[in-house]
Amino acid sequence: MSEARVMNDELEELQDVAVMDDASAEMILRQLKNAEDQYDRMSAWYKAQEKRLKDIRDRTRAWAEACLRPYFDMVPTTGKKIRSYDMPGGTLKLSAQDPEYEVNDAEMVPWLKASAPEYVKIKEEAAWGEWKKDHKFTVTADGGIVTEDGEIVPGVKATVRPDKFSIKCK
Repeated sequence: MSEARVMNDELEELQDVAVMDDASAEMILRQLKNAEDQYDRMSAWYKAQEKRLKDIRDRTRAWAEACLRPYFDMVPTTGKKIRSYDMPGGTLKLSAQDPEYEVNDAEMVPWLKASAPEYVKIKEEAAWGEWKKDHKFTVTADGGIVTEDGEIVPGVKATVRPDKFSIKCK
């Protein structure tokens, strides 16, 4: 019997349980704990396998690049900024890279303000988190925000969500 079928049968069996007392609730918690433990074990195993396979792939790619780069330099290629060489099994490609730039805003912004102010950005944004901590307000049925003084706060839309029930196994 396949693992998927066994898991499906287990779920159907669990759905038929009625919780009438602490003992039946504890049984459900044990089932949940077992499922979480199994998930954690399998997840760790798959992550380890993924890491191992990624390492193999990365080492093989580095080896292939080291072997093929000298060959690429010997064959006739097409293109200027991107040179390439097509083969039946794939394409070897060498792309010219733009330099990486490290910008120090503290030094560059004063210079731009003096010489080219149109290239200086001024960013304004609401400090909603701080405002929310410092002010009392209510959420209206349509998702609006109203302060204690009855002022409608523009630009904020609240979506009321249902309470969230959770279980934590020990």
